Amino acid sequence: MARHLPIDIDMRLLGLDKDCFSSWWAKLPEGSTMVVQPKIDGCAIGLRYKYGQLVDAYTRDDSEIIENIRNINSIPLSIDDSLKVEVELEGVLYTPFSNSKISIEQLLSNSFSEIDNSTSILFKAFQIFCSKSDELSDLTQLQNWGFEVPITLRTDDPRQVKRWHSQWIKNELFSNLPTNGIVAKCNSSLTKNFLGSSPSSPNWALALTR
Repeated sequence: MARHLPIDIDMRLLGLDKDCFSSWWAKLPEGSTMVVQPKIDGCAIGLRYKYGQLVDAYTRDDSEIIENIRNINSIPLSIDDSLKVEVELEGVLYTPFSNSKISIEQLLSNSFSEIDNSTSILFKAFQIFCSKSDELSDLTQLQNWGFEVPITLRTDDPRQVKRWHSQWIKNELFSNLPTNGIVAKCNSSLTKNFLGSSPSSPNWALALTR
């Protein structure tokens, strides 16, 4: 079922560009700090909280999956009862075994009430939509709300990002997760707002794959 909510351009589940890293880095302000995370092989979902309570969940194709999501132990039903505004965030559902995305999509087509979700389905949150804080601050906020977040590295050296990419290819980095690449992001909220997004992907983030 599709949700019937207005979709703001800043609250869409976008993909990631796979442009040349050197070209992407050259567009950033000098001395920019980047964060690097695992590109988890799973299913991207959006969550919406109203007054701190989970009220909506949806996939990239805008299918509403709130009733299924309520049964996943790693997704909090309540994040902060004192919140007076709506909060919308993005994360990834995955399983700790291969073909995670296919497995999740199969599970989404069934009733989660019939599945033991305590071990079979995991969730990591990695973005707060329309946030005015930097990336690392948002990750701390997500943790404070009870979410698990991806392992996050930081650097202002593009050579280090390339070294981490080489380590990932050799299965020496993020090897405890089902991944299909690494993701480099701008940490600064000012830089993210300046770069903006294309219709398909944020200009402030890049996927590095094989």
